[in-house]
Amino acid sequence: MNEREIYHRIENDEKLYENTLEKIAEYICRDYEIRIVLITGGSCAGKTTTTKKLAQLITACGRHTHTISLDDFYRNKEDSVYLPDGTRDIETINSLEVGLIKECLMNLIRGREAQVPRFDFITQRRIDNYEQIVLDPTEVAIIEGLHALNPLLFEGVAGTESKMYKIYLNADDQQGGDPRFIRRLVRDYYYRGSDAEATYCQWDKVKHNELESIEAFKDTSDIKINTYFPYEQAVLAAPAIEVLSQLPIDSVHKPEAEKLMETLTKVEPIPASYVPKNSLLQEFIKV
Repeated sequence: MNEREIYHRIENDEKLYENTLEKIAEYICRDYEIRIVLITGGSCAGKTTTTKKLAQLITACGRHTHTISLDDFYRNKEDSVYLPDGTRDIETINSLEVGLIKECLMNLIRGREAQVPRFDFITQRRIDNYEQIVLDPTEVAIIEGLHALNPLLFEGVAGTESKMYKIYLNADDQQGGDPRFIRRLVRDYYYRGSDAEATYCQWDKVKHNELESIEAFKDTSDIKINTYFPYEQAVLAAPAIEVLSQLPIDSVHKPEAEKLMETLTKVEPIPASYVPKNSLLQEFIKV
């Protein structure tokens, strides 16, 4: 493909996602009953960028927004949930202060002051009164996190359903591949110091948890968004091959990695510089 063809392909691939978010923002801005927007999705489904973009679009439509991450409701280190091997389990909903989330949701919906915490990942502790938010009748709170659609968060919070709009994100290439794994493989190598071996080992745990914690509630969402861009494999192929090629020869994941590399070598590459600066893919590429 020449440069013009590449840009045309990228523009078309990005358009569906962008148009979907615009329609959601317009809908929310028309319905003032909606006070809370919940966004969930598995690892590397694009929650961060989708939350940011939707907040901007809703604001542009005339409703001010507040964004809240469920990560800020993690339990303090001494109250954390631990796995049998002694590592901290950050995937289970029990790693969050569910009661604190319920209280926050109830106050937001009723127009009362909500105490929103901030979690310090260095000290592994929360600051429970970090931010105070009161939603006026025109404002919206966007809450994102792995467990955002879990009904445990809403039990006992009366009158929530008509006040909430629920969004489920996934990345499906319709080919039986695993785009989110490739995204995470590249992102974690460049930004989190995690090699291919570590990513493979973590991925099985992540996927297992998602079945119970995320996918079980996807059909309760108001809309499902596929955040996969057909051109993304061409962008991520080269860096993914670089990361996979460093896998130890005796790794149990080596055969799987070699199969994936064989597939990726057949993809005509697109340089990361072609990816739009506001694209969701910027979460996962080396800049």
